[in-house]
Amino acid sequence: MKSWKEIDLEIYNFENKIIIPNENLENVPFIVVKSYDDLLKIPKKGGCYWIWTDRVINHSFNNQKHPNKFDNGEIIYNGIAKDDIRGRIQKHLLGHAEEGFSAVSIDLYFNTNVKSHKKKICSKYKNSAYLGNKRIREKELLEFLNFSNDEKLFINNNESEEFYFRNGINVTESKHINNTYKVYFICGLESLSYGDIIEKRWREKYGLPKLCTYNKGR
Repeated sequence: MKSWKEIDLEIYNFENKIIIPNENLENVPFIVVKSYDDLLKIPKKGGCYWIWTDRVINHSFNNQKHPNKFDNGEIIYNGIAKDDIRGRIQKHLLGHAEEGFSAVSIDLYFNTNVKSHKKKICSKYKNSAYLGNKRIREKELLEFLNFSNDEKLFINNNESEEFYFRNGINVTESKHINNTYKVYFICGLESLSYGDIIEKRWREKYGLPKLCTYNKGR
């Protein structure tokens, strides 16, 4: 019988031979999401995915290296879905204002009394978004985030020192309708561990997308 060390080495050598997409995701299929009908082009299967946009996003949820920009935009998020990439993307890009699933956080949540799982934009003491390599502690720094006029007005007229991101966005809304959101995806994988490895190795090689919170694990 092989030793555990020998088995571990075999797996290690096998993983090192696995091919992952390149930095610009060439040869990875993608769709542009403008409406729900576009999501029907993504099979309801598990796999891994990346979200690219040409919208300027100045905040992040990590202070690690981010993927390089390409085609006048950047990968802002990537993840894995065990059984339904389409459903996950719907929550990311075509979600409703009270969505509970947290991930793609770009829009302001128009309420400062938050009890659900929403990411903080600004907070004096708790974890908040980053602007550059520093946490956003001061409300005045929010002017450097790419908010709409309505969002800026809400912030300026509110005395709170804590603000939150809405969970997910809706690309059909006026703030996003003139931007492009692409979803690159690899789905229908028989081995879900392959998707885990792709996500992990791609991040290690090219960087952690700015709207991701964790480098590895959940």
